[in-house]
Amino acid sequence: MENIILFCKSYRGDLARCIELSKSIQQHNKDNIPYYISVPPEDVELFKSQIPHFTEIISDDTIYPNYKGWIGQQFVKSLVYKLNLCRFYVCIDSDAYFIRDFYKTDFLYSDDIPYMIMHEREHFYEFVDRFPELMTYDVRAGHEAEYKSIMSHFGREGKIYHYGISPYIWDTKVWEWLDTKWGLETLFKKHPNELKWYGEGALAMGTPMMPTSPLFKEFHFVGQYQLYKQLGWKEEHFKKQYLGIVLQSNFGAPLRY
Repeated sequence: MENIILFCKSYRGDLARCIELSKSIQQHNKDNIPYYISVPPEDVELFKSQIPHFTEIISDDTIYPNYKGWIGQQFVKSLVYKLNLCRFYVCIDSDAYFIRDFYKTDFLYSDDIPYMIMHEREHFYEFVDRFPELMTYDVRAGHEAEYKSIMSHFGREGKIYHYGISPYIWDTKVWEWLDTKWGLETLFKKHPNELKWYGEGALAMGTPMMPTSPLFKEFHFVGQYQLYKQLGWKEEHFKKQYLGIVLQSNFGAPLRY
């Protein structure tokens, strides 16, 4: 069993993005952290033939039988603990890529204490509050209502923290605790949001961790991406602050910034 691995849940619709991610891992993974990719069974051979770098391609159904759909992929990402591959894993989405060298110490405070993404999502809400006309719903109210509901499940009050964006640094023991104590089927039926359940679950469980701000620069909305481009930001300007960039595929973003 490895202490830490990189794990990506993908599928053929994100193949081009996963190729870019894999290239960046091959270039910047200075500690040679094992890199696993999980895809639907019908996509395994396609990914094996197209992805330039990986440790192993896993079939989703070996992790969770009902793997299809958006909720299914959350189960796949959350139940990695059942594979007994690692203690910790960096769960990264296909629409992200690294822009500079990274090491185990970027994800682990010590061999048995991980960093955990935990912040108040200032930059995201700053854009949402400045350009409400670009939103199709009340983003802040929607996000906070779900967080408060999950917090109440564990009896926590106080500030609302955000536990993303990708990549997430997850402790398999937290997911095992959540699954055995309440059942992920029950939790995801209430709120199908794996990162929120993990963050609040980690706090409730009391697992050792060190909080950290997001590791990647996120572009969640097309207007946000366009604004940064108009103001002259280039990829090089993010390298001191971030390990990589997330370009949300939901707005048809290019493969690289």
